[in-house]
Amino acid sequence: MGSIAKVLIVEWDTAEAEVLWNEMRLAGHEPTAAFSIERAKLMIEQDRPDAILLRWKLPDASGLSLLSELRLHAATSRLPVIVLGEHAAGEEECIRALEAGADDYVRRPFGIREVVARVQVVLRPVPRAVVRRRACVDALTMDFDARRVLADTGQAGEQTELRMAPTCYRLLRLFVENPYEVLSRKEIIRHVWFGAAVKDGIVDVYVKALRGALEPLRERLVIETVRGEGFRLAAAPAVVALAAQPDASQPVAPPTPPQPATHPTPQPTSHLPRRPARRPTGERLRVNGMHRQPALVSDLGAAVEKIRHLQALLQRKTEENRVLRNAMESTKPPLRHTPIRQKNKR
Repeated sequence: MGSIAKVLIVEWDTAEAEVLWNEMRLAGHEPTAAFSIERAKLMIEQDRPDAILLRWKLPDASGLSLLSELRLHAATSRLPVIVLGEHAAGEEECIRALEAGADDYVRRPFGIREVVARVQVVLRPVPRAVVRRRACVDALTMDFDARRVLADTGQAGEQTELRMAPTCYRLLRLFVENPYEVLSRKEIIRHVWFGAAVKDGIVDVYVKALRGALEPLRERLVIETVRGEGFRLAAAPAVVALAAQPDASQPVAPPTPPQPATHPTPQPTSHLPRRPARRPTGERLRVNGMHRQPALVSDLGAAVEKIRHLQALLQRKTEENRVLRNAMESTKPPLRHTPIRQKNKR
């Protein structure tokens, strides 16, 4: 790239656009200006610029929407873009712009010389290795540079290209870049619609359309609805069930043949009564065909705790009965003693 570069200024404020245009002209570049997203798209298609100064907010759409479309196409995926932020913008706006693919971000109010210096930096020739950007999930492949969606339908190893609208493509890319993760509707709106004021129901509409576009892969991949959470790209239930079955190629151990029953050798009987043999001290006692295990220390500790709990409960009940008895005796009227008359003896 030579010293003279084509710089596209996407700015709705004519006064600021004129100032930037003059400074770029004085710096030796060839500036052009667009006051809307639609006009900027047309100028990029007709005369490819070498760098873009893109304002965050424009009358017809957000600047991030144009930035995302530029990054999706192979011809403009590496086009330098500097985002011009709004007044009193915070750190979150800068992070969103850089995550969307901006090469630099300038917060307002900014100095004109600073903007010119940043343009010079992004115009420096940087050797980059040509790496084709792709992402694969099971039988689905997305070629981000060519903006193609390929499906492996299992027919002679050939891949079928799936056609879908730009919004469905962005939605599918979000699912492919975050496979098997639950994405809420707010997250989808923030990444697919760039935080625009849209209703949550629009997400369900485009998810349904995306499911229709992925119909050739219905036996391999599905977009699941997680109730109360959002959506998730996951393997089809048939694939999960097949993976859970045991592998037939693994050798199976043969069944153990039944052992022949052994009969004890009969011992000579004696007419004298036999004394019962003394069992060893450490031998388990067999009662009704069951082994009686020795008492464990943990069981004994639990029994002691239970006894202490019952003793405390009994003591509390006794104290309550004593208090109740005293209360009843204090409210009971005293007994009147009447003298006993003695009968006169006749």
